[in-house]
Amino acid sequence: MARKALQIKDAIDGYIVRCKSKGFSHRTIEWYEQKLRFFCAYMLEQQSTKDLKSVTLMHLRAFVLHVQAMKSRTNNNVSEITVKGYVQVIKGFFSWCVSEDLLKTDPATKLERPKVGEYVITTFSEDQIKALFSACDLRTERGYRDYTIMMLLLDTGVRVSELCGLRLQDVHKDYVRVLGKGRKEREVGVHSDTIKCVWKYVHKFRDTSDENEQLLFINRAGEPLTRSGVARLISDAGERAGLSEVRVSPHTFRHTFAIMYLKNGGDVYKLSRLLGHSDIKTTEEYLKSFQSREARRDHDTLSPVNRVREMKRERFRRSDALFD
Repeated sequence: MARKALQIKDAIDGYIVRCKSKGFSHRTIEWYEQKLRFFCAYMLEQQSTKDLKSVTLMHLRAFVLHVQAMKSRTNNNVSEITVKGYVQVIKGFFSWCVSEDLLKTDPATKLERPKVGEYVITTFSEDQIKALFSACDLRTERGYRDYTIMMLLLDTGVRVSELCGLRLQDVHKDYVRVLGKGRKEREVGVHSDTIKCVWKYVHKFRDTSDENEQLLFINRAGEPLTRSGVARLISDAGERAGLSEVRVSPHTFRHTFAIMYLKNGGDVYKLSRLLGHSDIKTTEEYLKSFQSREARRDHDTLSPVNRVREMKRERFRRSDALFD
């Protein structure tokens, strides 16, 4: 009796189980699963293919073209980074299929990784930071909580998932203990002003529906604050502050922390540890943005256009001399 062909969706189920057993974060697993389920639906609807062994390199290249043609929420084509993410997940999935003897050959071996351009990371200016903090009503529970959250994000550069995972016992007088990606724990220094905000929030404004709740930040229902909740409260603060020329998000606070740390003389290797990066190359992306910003600071002084201005002045001086 012939063995039933393994379907793509069943192989994806097995891959997700593997990711969970490896201890991948919930967010990472969601990221993998969303992209693989989308690929599975594409293969069934666009290529009439559901069997794993039927997938070819041409199918995969057609899928990448399909992703590149997709529109984002702003009705623009999806970013190069998004396309690269799909390719990365697809290649990892099929490599696992071969390692598990589900396939003899890997159809994604020759699938090209798309090139991603280098972009200057957008960060908050000092005026924008001031506007965001001014948009919080410190007399209210929600306003003081939001203010404290933004203080922590700006002061530490922690990821939004790390912020949501902070427990009461993780906050100390001059640092917080953070559980980062890969369940790697690290300590991040905190300014005394930020610690004062956290202390006041906990003792005056933090109202939880469960007295045994240990997570630091609570939503209006008295339950633990989620990543989407943090993103929404920061976006709301941006709207109240009238900010439109910069992306108002938790990750922008992380970028801003990194750039200001470097600008104030911080070491890129120490920054890498503070941000919880496993590879210094990731941190160096922040350095590129910093160098680009620093390079343009003295542009008016160093620009060749200054010579054009001097030439005009010389011409006017010679013209005036004719009438002396």
